[in-house]
Amino acid sequence: MRFKAVLATLGYLIIIFSFMFLVPLITGLVYKEDTGFLILAFIVPMLASLCIGFIFWFNNRQYAEDLRERESFVVVGLGWLIIAALGALPYLLGGTLASPIDAYFESMSGFTTTGATILDPAVNYIDTYGHSILMWRAITTWLGGMGIIVLSVVILARFMNAGLSLFKAEVAGASVTRLRPKLHQTARLLWGVYGLFTILSIVLMMGAGMPAFDSVCTSFSTLSTGGFTVHSDNIGFYDNPAIEMVVMFFMIIGCTNFVLHYRFITGKFKAIIEDSEFKLFFLWLTTITLLAIAGLMLSGYGITESFRDALFQAVSAGTTSGFSTANDLALWPPFVHMLLILLMLVGATLGSTSGGLKISRIIILLKKVQNGIQKAIHPRSVVSVKVDGKTVPDKVIEKIQILFLTYILTLGIAMVIICATGVGIVDSLSATASCLANSGLGLFGPGDGFHTLNSVAKFVLIVCMWMGRLEIFTALIVLAPSTYKR
Repeated sequence: MRFKAVLATLGYLIIIFSFMFLVPLITGLVYKEDTGFLILAFIVPMLASLCIGFIFWFNNRQYAEDLRERESFVVVGLGWLIIAALGALPYLLGGTLASPIDAYFESMSGFTTTGATILDPAVNYIDTYGHSILMWRAITTWLGGMGIIVLSVVILARFMNAGLSLFKAEVAGASVTRLRPKLHQTARLLWGVYGLFTILSIVLMMGAGMPAFDSVCTSFSTLSTGGFTVHSDNIGFYDNPAIEMVVMFFMIIGCTNFVLHYRFITGKFKAIIEDSEFKLFFLWLTTITLLAIAGLMLSGYGITESFRDALFQAVSAGTTSGFSTANDLALWPPFVHMLLILLMLVGATLGSTSGGLKISRIIILLKKVQNGIQKAIHPRSVVSVKVDGKTVPDKVIEKIQILFLTYILTLGIAMVIICATGVGIVDSLSATASCLANSGLGLFGPGDGFHTLNSVAKFVLIVCMWMGRLEIFTALIVLAPSTYKR
């Protein structure tokens, strides 16, 4: 392990990240917020980030070279931890959150696009916390959506040869699709598509009746499937079907492979329709939504209310966004809660901003089980797993099997630890599944939430968010002692 090369690359990433503090700073100036608060909340963290990044880079700049594969995983894994720590400073120094663990939880939740929040639900956020800090929350989800590492590839590829290895580590578990010969061109195109949809989302939300500031913040969190909003009642604050439709539309956009979006924009209109993973996800989401609607209706909810609320919550859970419209979500029947947890854990498509296991991996695992049954009945038969008519290599299937097993083990271990701290089984399952899948849709009892959990539980959930964002493998590589041996 060449630690100096790792530090030099981390320095680049942190320097790039430090300029993001300018967005909430400008927001605060526009809304004439207290100067002292803005200095502490954003200028100090920005200067601290610049200094740390410069020290990392300057002292090791001569070692900034092509990274080996394991070094790239370490850069990505540590990069998320460090950036989340620096992103917690505005909450802590500005006085929004008094506890370091709470500030780190809120920051990690944003950058991993989880959307679980520590902010007090008893107050209206926009009236209590100020526009700048709410903008910072939204910015963290937007950056985390496409990935601060992917953003950095655009710049890193021009200064060093770390682009491809970093890109592969950032999108762990997915194949790297080049849309252009050079990788930084591909990353730039993906960010261009991401930005285009963000602007379109802002315009449509304003057209649906959402205030301008709310539209910007919500769009940042919607396309990134992040789930942060500027009101404690979430999307339910607006009680507006048009707004809900726009939010659902862009949640679907966010959970769809962005390579498909690019192909659609460039005239290949059948790309999305012909994509088997997207079609299977749509079928899966539709089936669970119908079951959720039926579950609410059988529990005494009206037809209109059941359809509207169940549809929104199913899309929110299935895309791992974590938005909510129902004020009585905690009182919904356990059957519907389990459906939502299942949607969160499965997730959406590869190459998107959503979390979870991803639908294509589940399909491959199910086909592998089917082949195993066929092999048991007909031992001499030759079977293979095929997707879109192409045989999936055994090495890929093996990695998916390991990922699935590790995912379930991580879920179980985290849930047991949280239960041991005194949290109930249902709340532990909901919180762990929500954070590991980067959904944030906590299904707690009335009056409870992430803000009521103890510090140990919050720490475990921070680790779950981090591991979920890195799709387990990268996190395990960072944690493995053998990674750092020469």
